[in-house]
Amino acid sequence: MHLAIFKVNHLGDNVVFLPVVQALRRLRPDWRLTVVTAPHVADLYAAAVPRERLITVRPDDLKRAWRRPWIFLRWVRRLRAQRFDAALVSYDQTSVAHGLARLAGGRVRVGAAGLRIRLRGTLTREIAVQSEWSVARWNWETARALVADLGGAADWPADPPAPDLGHLTGGVARDGRRVVIHAGSNWDYTRWPLARFAELAARLAAERDVVWIDAPETRGAALASRVRRQAAGDLRALAELLASAGLFIGNNSGPMHIANAIGTPSVIVCGPSSPMWDPAWRAENTRLLRTPGLVCLPCDRGVFAAMRCGNAAEPHACMARWSVDAVEAECRAALARVEARR
Repeated sequence: MHLAIFKVNHLGDNVVFLPVVQALRRLRPDWRLTVVTAPHVADLYAAAVPRERLITVRPDDLKRAWRRPWIFLRWVRRLRAQRFDAALVSYDQTSVAHGLARLAGGRVRVGAAGLRIRLRGTLTREIAVQSEWSVARWNWETARALVADLGGAADWPADPPAPDLGHLTGGVARDGRRVVIHAGSNWDYTRWPLARFAELAARLAAERDVVWIDAPETRGAALASRVRRQAAGDLRALAELLASAGLFIGNNSGPMHIANAIGTPSVIVCGPSSPMWDPAWRAENTRLLRTPGLVCLPCDRGVFAAMRCGNAAEPHACMARWSVDAVEAECRAALARVEARR
């Protein structure tokens, strides 16, 4: 059995999808898995999929391939040559990915229902999300349906396990005094104000080793001299840094999902993010900060991002109502819990 898996997008999406690939490798060791994914996240899959079966493409390049028929046809030829038996298409893939899954030749093609894509009818089975599911659960149930269609899923576990990132973190020891802050995220409306993150970092650095992860959208922050600024580096460097932390602080973002996967205690300013994107594992390790009583929340509907704040009366209220004092208090409470467990 040769399975094509399409998962070309952001870091956090791939972290919560990784348990599917790891379970397929563990439960179906005789299957060949080929994963089409983004270059910056390929290392997530390196322990489960041989390098030669990791096909990478930038999300924007794949999305625009339909405008360049010669590139699209080149992709079709490349994938058809692999002689796939089946395809698994993640919920968030473009029409191009769906078209490639259809044209690659697999007789079974399973993916998500209810997507905002132009191209329809490419799948042999679609799995609709349920209101109580997390994104990790939707991934898991979609994979269960694929395995069932390929001969039975009696051994497929009931619940998705946390992804194993041991191949990235190695033997990194956790330092209870270290606080790692990542103030970025993909969209402006999902970020707690940068100046407040910088002020929080300065306060905690008075008695903690505070590391500020630089992202393109946060490099303009004016940081106190005692806050250590550090580039995120590659995926391994990021995972090792997060594994070394006694506490991670950030927005709902890719680094949040890595911290959750490896068990790093976290304080997260969730803002507009849908509960579907809450950390999927180790809830006891994560303090999610939401603003109660706002009728606009969540402005992200299910897995679909709003892309902007919809509260005209009080823009970004879900973030702005969280003061530095309030978030600092939550962080100090989380650090006290870490100390109590040592």
